[in-house]
Amino acid sequence: MNRQHFFLSILLAVLTLVSNNAFSAEELITPISELIRNPAAFEGKFVSVTGHYSGWQNAPGSPPVTRSDWVLCDDERNAVYCTGLIPQDSETGSSPAFWKPMNVLAQVKIANGRAFLHVAEVKSLNIEVEKMVSVSQILFAPIEMQGQYVGLMGVLAKGYGVRGDRMYLLADPTGAIKLGRLPKLFPKGTILHVRGIVRSDENGLPMIDKVEIVSSRVD
Repeated sequence: MNRQHFFLSILLAVLTLVSNNAFSAEELITPISELIRNPAAFEGKFVSVTGHYSGWQNAPGSPPVTRSDWVLCDDERNAVYCTGLIPQDSETGSSPAFWKPMNVLAQVKIANGRAFLHVAEVKSLNIEVEKMVSVSQILFAPIEMQGQYVGLMGVLAKGYGVRGDRMYLLADPTGAIKLGRLPKLFPKGTILHVRGIVRSDENGLPMIDKVEIVSSRVD
């Protein structure tokens, strides 16, 4: 076999592998919404999926395998259960902060007509860069700050909303702002460094949503 025929045979072998889906499109990022929309098309395939760690919230039905199955969400709250490997914070060994961005490599399986992911690899992502701000910067420019990923430091306070519902506030020397759901409970007066996204609450007032606790200290 001459050199030309040798390279042609190699090229033919590579093309055959591609045509047999040895290198499939699912090796790229697969949207969670696509897994939900058409689970049968992905059954048995390995996919790479990026989303947010949602713990056991936003769960689509019942856990498919065990009670430890966890949930991965996209920005629109489309959710898929994950089983197999459980993510851990690299520093503490505990569960990641709620809504932590992460990527998983997993095999798609189906239970009760829904796709779920049997996770082989999981990696936390640092997609966004934190911008430290004061509370007043948000309160005085809520429209401009809407949707921004920010960091704040302050003291945890507790209060009541207009409907009498209990809520958490973060107070610094410039003001106080409402916090969304916290990943864990802290006593009043705890000094917190938090990260989150500026949103509007049900009354149109600014708040910090998708709260991640960077550090805490009780004096």
